[in-house]
Amino acid sequence: MRFTNKRERGVEDEVSDFGFGISDLTFGVSRIRKVYEGRFRALLAQAKARRLEEGVQWLLAKARRISATETIPMGNALTRVYEELAGKPYFQGNSTPTPALFWCDAGLGGLARRLRAAGYQALWRADIDDDEVLREARKSSATLLTTDSLLMERRLLRDRIIPALWVPPTLKIPEQLALVFREFGLKVGEPRCMKCGGELLRGDKEALRDQIPPKTYLWLDEYFVCADCGKLFWRGTHWQRIADRLRNVGK
Repeated sequence: MRFTNKRERGVEDEVSDFGFGISDLTFGVSRIRKVYEGRFRALLAQAKARRLEEGVQWLLAKARRISATETIPMGNALTRVYEELAGKPYFQGNSTPTPALFWCDAGLGGLARRLRAAGYQALWRADIDDDEVLREARKSSATLLTTDSLLMERRLLRDRIIPALWVPPTLKIPEQLALVFREFGLKVGEPRCMKCGGELLRGDKEALRDQIPPKTYLWLDEYFVCADCGKLFWRGTHWQRIADRLRNVGK
């Protein structure tokens, strides 16, 4: 594909500067569209839509119109159309069962920590590759969260052998968390260890005295210890900031 006017040539030059061409961008959009085709199809199937494939195509066309008229990326338009549909009362009763465990891919460490703070077990490793994360998710019967649209085309995910949710890489961490909460109908629960996801158990203040900062020891009496990694927590200003951020995410 070649550009004909000066403005379009400028876009082509800018894209080339980043080391990829227009065909790469088109391929990326195509992968994202396939992800949303599957999500639209699953949502309409749960609602027992009579003309399922026609409905999928209508939703894709709606996203294309939004992308063109508002000049926003197609991925953003697809996300909006899906969330508008999923948010309608008729579809809310067809929400996916709450996962017992999440596996976050290598790019979602921040999301994993927020999920733990919200009370959910979320596993994550910075150096994990695609094949290993699929093995681990399947072995632990976890729901996979990934920003990789190409990974969503793997048979294990396409056929829902491993339940998975694609998280648009353009979203910030609070938006990622809100998306996961909407998709699975989650509610904020008792926080878990943000480091590893272990259960937080109430600890004895005197027994933990050597680990508590002196100033904190003077004004706080309640402390918690992770049952898995032993990390110490208390309801200080950092805990309160996280709680404030989570307060409205599940509503």
